[in-house]
Amino acid sequence: MLRVLLRLLLATAVMACGGPEKPVKHAKKKSQQRDVRALLSEARDDAKNGDYDAADKAYAEAYALDKEFDVLEEHVNFLVHAGRATKAVATAKEYYDANVSDTKGYTLYAETLLSAGKGQEALEIAGELIKLNGDDPSGHEKKGRALILLEKPEEGLDELHRAAHLDPSVITYHMSLGTALLSLGKVDEAALEFRAAVKIAPDDAEAHAMLGGALIKQSELGEAEEHLQKAKELDPRSGRAYFQLGLLYNAQKKQAEAEIALSKAVQLSPNESLYWYAYGEIYRLQERFDEAISAYKKAVDLDPPYFKALQKLGLLLAERKQYDEAEIVLTQAIRRDPKNPVSYLQLGAVYGAKHKNKQAIDAYQKYLELAPKSDPDRGRAHEAINELKQKK
Repeated sequence: MLRVLLRLLLATAVMACGGPEKPVKHAKKKSQQRDVRALLSEARDDAKNGDYDAADKAYAEAYALDKEFDVLEEHVNFLVHAGRATKAVATAKEYYDANVSDTKGYTLYAETLLSAGKGQEALEIAGELIKLNGDDPSGHEKKGRALILLEKPEEGLDELHRAAHLDPSVITYHMSLGTALLSLGKVDEAALEFRAAVKIAPDDAEAHAMLGGALIKQSELGEAEEHLQKAKELDPRSGRAYFQLGLLYNAQKKQAEAEIALSKAVQLSPNESLYWYAYGEIYRLQERFDEAISAYKKAVDLDPPYFKALQKLGLLLAERKQYDEAEIVLTQAIRRDPKNPVSYLQLGAVYGAKHKNKQAIDAYQKYLELAPKSDPDRGRAHEAINELKQKK
């Protein structure tokens, strides 16, 4: 009996010593979850307040504590919207490389590549995603957008139509198809896709804003304003809504209202290079060239930059006889798009002003090689070449 009692006492002691082990682990996990939630809350607050370095750090720490894909995805989306597309690509690639069988990693990586304007790389990843699951509409959506970036519009639209057909209930596929159609000048078809998106998700501010943008191009300005005001109501911090309102007011020749709306757009979405370009355009139309140059510079300094801003910036700098800076900017524009004739025409004028006659002739001749026969500036380019040859 004594031995039995001793065994019972020993067993009770062992259980008492070992008993708290599971609660300790559970408490540690709960504490870790609280830390992750606190870090995410901190990151969101920092992002909202414009402290992007602090937000980036908090997101990274949250993911290091809890390797949940949702945390990583939120971090990557933040980087894209914070104008840090290059880092977003690197962060998504790290997960993609480490998780070769997880389709979510392919989708996220392809999305960041598209955001960074890397069409060829995005096309390759989208192709891998389709190989893993040919019926997954997200792979076709990414492939379609990549093809549009690579200036293969018909192939791109086929893929985007296929994505929308595979799952017509998802707003994303209609929005992507509508955006592509709008960029290709197929405004009526784009408006139909945005209407489908609004029907699927009537409380989606982005869908209303994009439909408003398409309606502006259809000259349906009254209905456009209704949808843009609805977008503002649904999301008072929608930079897209204010951007489209700026375009609407510009179409109505209300330059003061357009300036206010675009000022709000860049305030709410300071890392959208397109919005800064449009802001610069409003200033240029008002002949407020210092403000226009400042806005254009912001558009080209972001990651990724907005290409058209390079051309307009180069033009304004040349007109203000800031030739050295204009030469740098126009050279950058040509590197990004070597088939655009306008940049060569402007660069020829800059070289001519700097008495770099041979380079000026070469630039004008390249313009003539690329410009359509109907381009009204061809005569001016021929005259400039003749004058430069006489000086030479």
